[in-house]
Amino acid sequence: MLVSCEFAQRISHSDAVVMKIGKSVLYESDLAGLIPQGISSEDSAAMAARLIEKWKLEQLLVAKAEAELPAAQLDVSSEMESYRRSLLIYRFESMYVSERLDTVVTDMEVEEYYRENAAFFRTPAMLVRGYFVKMDEDSPNLATVRYNLKNLGDTDTEEMEMLSAKVSFSYYNFYDYWESLTEFAPDFGMGLEALAQKAASSSFVEASHDGMVSLLRIWERIPAGEIAPLDYCRDAVRERILNLRKKELLDNLERDLLMESFSVK
Repeated sequence: MLVSCEFAQRISHSDAVVMKIGKSVLYESDLAGLIPQGISSEDSAAMAARLIEKWKLEQLLVAKAEAELPAAQLDVSSEMESYRRSLLIYRFESMYVSERLDTVVTDMEVEEYYRENAAFFRTPAMLVRGYFVKMDEDSPNLATVRYNLKNLGDTDTEEMEMLSAKVSFSYYNFYDYWESLTEFAPDFGMGLEALAQKAASSSFVEASHDGMVSLLRIWERIPAGEIAPLDYCRDAVRERILNLRKKELLDNLERDLLMESFSVK
């Protein structure tokens, strides 16, 4: 079905029938609520056409299912009731938790939980601290940048920043914190395993990809499978603490409801 720009523009101003299949009717007002305001008339028309086609296919599939499914499979009332109950419980529990959850997690709580449960925070990929540079592989300054990066000392990062002001290249200094090697694999145009092998055997990794050259200077590394430092997984620790608080709230709710049910008897 073709959808004109004029049709897309008037969608929100009428409730005419767009299509009818059997007893199902698609009105223009149904489409209006699904098409964002502010997009061009061409984009609006294209989106309306896709929505109409999707609605049409859905009605045809339902009609086919109703015609060919055994009678026993046409009754979905029990499934609908089960879904309704699950949805109500989910909404109630979400409201209950949001109204009661203490979201303040102190540094002391984070450190204590990490200390007692460090084994849960093993890193799935190698973690590194260092310096990352990306620049045009045809740059006449590539050799200079490579030399300076290879010979960069732990406290000489300002030299690279000064050099970047004179020479065109992007850099990322993460000497003071940890990053997962997965963040850099796309830049090097290789899989994580291949990059990890290079990073494990050398403190300097270089590769060209899509006309760019990526350089990674590694000061420190933590192999995959080792326990990640707290500075790296602090947010994950905090999330675990909050999830435990949520579980405790819901466990207490269920216990109280059961106790109330006994007292009523």
